[in-house]
Amino acid sequence: MTEEYRLAWMIYGGGTLVLLAAGWWFMRNWGWSWLRRALLMVVAAALLVPARSGMTDAPPMPVLPLFVYQTLFEEEGAAPEVTANLVFASVGALALVSVWGLLVLLIGRRRQKQRELEQDPYFNEP
Repeated sequence: MTEEYRLAWMIYGGGTLVLLAAGWWFMRNWGWSWLRRALLMVVAAALLVPARSGMTDAPPMPVLPLFVYQTLFEEEGAAPEVTANLVFASVGALALVSVWGLLVLLIGRRRQKQRELEQDPYFNEP
């Protein structure tokens, strides 16, 4: 990979991280924190996952900009491998956040039940 391409990836990655941080900042007061995390994780996956274009020696490019470019400017539309990369990245991120959210809910529910049992006067009689 050439030095200019590495620099372009660093600028793109930094800009994406700034965009995600700004999204987190503006959504920080949402009542549903799991929804904020899910949206940010899916956007991050779609923006940062690299994909190979149809050319053989082409360096990897970010999947969402590549998908939009191919959809708008190429005659056949987006390449199937680029579309598959976008779908798998987004769905994978959403699945990861969903599993994490379920685990947090289950652990929180167990802690709440534990506190209720500790505070129950009939349960703690000597």
